[in-house]
Amino acid sequence: MSGLTTRTLTGRLGRVSISLVLAVFLVHSIIRFAGLWNPIYVPVSMVILWPLPWLFLHKESRYEARFRSPASWTWFLIAPALAVLGTAACAALAWLSFDNLDANWFIQHALALKVSLSSAPADESVAGRFLIVTIPAMIFSPLGEEFFYRGLMLSALELKWGQRTAMLVQASAFSLVHLAHYGLDPFQPALIAVWLPSMFAVALLLGWIVIKSGSVWCAVVAHSTFNLALSVVVFTFLPDVVANGPA
Repeated sequence: MSGLTTRTLTGRLGRVSISLVLAVFLVHSIIRFAGLWNPIYVPVSMVILWPLPWLFLHKESRYEARFRSPASWTWFLIAPALAVLGTAACAALAWLSFDNLDANWFIQHALALKVSLSSAPADESVAGRFLIVTIPAMIFSPLGEEFFYRGLMLSALELKWGQRTAMLVQASAFSLVHLAHYGLDPFQPALIAVWLPSMFAVALLLGWIVIKSGSVWCAVVAHSTFNLALSVVVFTFLPDVVANGPA
């Protein structure tokens, strides 16, 4: 099968339309932004995305939407390597732009991890604290966001408007929903000016991995590695912020 056709994205509820993708995106975004007030809504917003490919797509449709093995198994090595390079590029941009100021979104990430660790035992080891915040980050968003943005959304948009437009729209949607993490509370326009393009570029990279490898699973591995690398950067270069930064 060389490409998507009008009959491929059909499932139990009919063709996955742009309207359906938009509706899922809106629901996901509302729950995600509710995380500004209660962090529990962030993982909830991911979990609701996990079953979507199996709810809306038949087996053949999931195959066409790239829920399948990659063209080459070497992509399971290439994808995480690219993710590490992506993390390094994001870190370089953040520090070159803001050094150790609060507008550096890695600083904000370190503060967010500190809050997440506030209920951890006081005598918990550094390795234990690292695992407490990193393991969920390697599971919840890589599965939920890749299933939706680089699975359902990319495929539906590609079918309707072509690959280039699909890539740009999914990356835009992905970056906008990440405002639920940093930049709005408190409002930091300088941070947003670097944070949004960074997430847009990451989404383009993940989409490119899916298209070139032919598999959403490679993007899941890359996304998981990206989140792992974020924790490594924070615990390596910002240990004092994680431990002692302002709550």
